[in-house]
Amino acid sequence: MSVATSAVTGSFNFIVDTNNNTVLSANLFGTIITGAQAKVEFDSFMGLFGLEAYYNGNIGVFTDPTYFTKEGTSTQTFGTVSFQVTSYGLSNPSGEVLNDCGVSATITSYTLSVGTPPGTSLLFLVYLQFTGTENGTTSSITFQLVSMTLQS
Repeated sequence: MSVATSAVTGSFNFIVDTNNNTVLSANLFGTIITGAQAKVEFDSFMGLFGLEAYYNGNIGVFTDPTYFTKEGTSTQTFGTVSFQVTSYGLSNPSGEVLNDCGVSATITSYTLSVGTPPGTSLLFLVYLQFTGTENGTTSSITFQLVSMTLQS
């Protein structure tokens, strides 16, 4: 799997072997990292999403119907791999005030897309676009899966 983001801050690429939970390499802002440090970087990058999915068995914080609405499911292709992807957006298109886990933030733009690649049981974050304000600081993040290769 190769994952990339594009934003003002730069780009990230990860090569992941999902058969044995190994991150083979990471390219962070042009710096190549391999071995255990590549896994540390991947885990920290995907941490919040992964923790929610692993410990709660779902992605409830990211799809809570109080704030977000399911917009549909479609087949999408990432490199040579195609699978069903479900997308979520804001319930209120003009913005939402999110109060969860002791955090209060105003979300003004949000799109989340997730899916499970064939032959795996892993729920992958394939797209996340988020703009919001917390404590007077505005953040904007875009994460996008651009390519995936499954190997036996």
